[in-house]
Amino acid sequence: MRVIAGKYKGIRLASVKGSDIRYTADAVKESLFSILRDGILNSRFLDLYAGSGSIGIEALSRGAESAAFVEIKPVCAKTISLNLARCNLVQKPPEIVLLNMAISRALEYFHRHDMQFDIIFLDPPYRVNLLKESLQLISDYDILSPDGDLIGEHDIKEKASEKIGNFLMTRQKIYGNTILSFYRFTQ
Repeated sequence: MRVIAGKYKGIRLASVKGSDIRYTADAVKESLFSILRDGILNSRFLDLYAGSGSIGIEALSRGAESAAFVEIKPVCAKTISLNLARCNLVQKPPEIVLLNMAISRALEYFHRHDMQFDIIFLDPPYRVNLLKESLQLISDYDILSPDGDLIGEHDIKEKASEKIGNFLMTRQKIYGNTILSFYRFTQ
């Protein structure tokens, strides 16, 4: 697994050893960042269910101003730390934040510290129906900036709701068994 483009292009990222982590395919990652394009530059990026941190690191590589990573599994949090170090990135809030905790606690932390994000990417484990619950929590904690983008990666068998909380789905892109569902605030 490598950083695809930008400042850290070509840097090899560590994968999580001995875990059931499912990585975002390079084709999906490339498509995601092509869709987000100029929105990445100077953005505040949140990578939920971060796994190895490859999505958030890709955002930093492509010009995001800051990135926060949330991952509950300690082995994944260690891998994210290793991958940040490989790119000479230092955990220094608010530019780079790594929280090793449940999503609900992390969202409450961001809300309490008045942190909002321009782009939120979440890739919960497939087939456990965490997408809807996570989107509702993001809405409840009001951490997406008013013109922000919210993207959920999920299995094709998991139906994503058209409207959740304050968010309305604006589009979906299908890549084999993977779907990216894009949300924005309802008008």
